[in-house]
Amino acid sequence: MTMLGLQIAVTLHLVGIIFWVGGLAARLVLLNSAQSGANESARSQFRRLQQGIHFLMEIPGSVITLLAGGFLIHAAQVNFHLPWFRIKIVLVLGLIVVELLASRQIKAFNVSGRAGQAAALFASLVVFTLLTLVAVKLRFYF
Repeated sequence: MTMLGLQIAVTLHLVGIIFWVGGLAARLVLLNSAQSGANESARSQFRRLQQGIHFLMEIPGSVITLLAGGFLIHAAQVNFHLPWFRIKIVLVLGLIVVELLASRQIKAFNVSGRAGQAAALFASLVVFTLLTLVAVKLRFYF
């Protein structure tokens, strides 16, 4: 693998992370600002806006992140037994769980008009993101 190829893969991985986490954060902020008991017109507008963010930012970002990350794992021949790598994988799985919970709450709001606990999920997203950055930084010490 050439150095240019690795640089492109790292760039794609980082851009994907920005879109994935940014899209999820935007949807959580949007859900947090939604009013419980909103009428059908407001819920319809909310649904269109959050679906646009989800399908144009979040899904492409997650796919690019996971594909570029898988490529980097293969190209760098990462040892799966390294502590920083295992921690990073657990944190990525945690991010996926936060995304699934957010989608569930958004779907519930679209149906019932009752806003959920978006602030708690947003805090979880921030924690998972920061811990993932720490895990990546620890890579250079182990």
